[in-house]
Amino acid sequence: MNKLNILFLSVFLLLPISASAQLLDAIRGHAQDIKSRFEDNQKVEGEILKRGQIDKNAKGQDLIHNSSGEWSLVKVGNQLFLQSSDDFKSSPGPDYHIYISSKPAIKDNDEFSSQQIEVSRIKKPNGAAFYLLKTQNSEDINSMLIWCKQFKEYIGSADLRPAK
Repeated sequence: MNKLNILFLSVFLLLPISASAQLLDAIRGHAQDIKSRFEDNQKVEGEILKRGQIDKNAKGQDLIHNSSGEWSLVKVGNQLFLQSSDDFKSSPGPDYHIYISSKPAIKDNDEFSSQQIEVSRIKKPNGAAFYLLKTQNSEDINSMLIWCKQFKEYIGSADLRPAK
């Protein structure tokens, strides 16, 4: 074993079990995040009902927790999808999830509440991906949010307004 491996193992063994499990989950999450950044863009074709840009000036954005790009609400038949655009980018993270709300977009950690409805774990932390929504009513969706569940951190949000 080299010195780096011994150091990592020593630190890992000294951590309480719960902290060790959280550290392993974070490492696995970051590995998945890196892998999915190289996957192909995924797009759904349909009628764009609403769209919005992630607010890069939101209070919750910082050097470690941030994102940018456009998100759209797309109707295909009687189903609704949330779609990130090719220009979507987020900082690396272990446990990013997508949420929607009928309320305006939150802008910081302390605004997170039960009004945000979880859609899915993020599929692609950069570029295009789509997410099937459970609702079929576009009026139920006025904002989207990216949230790190593991560390309860705001990553980004956008108000979704009618497309022109």
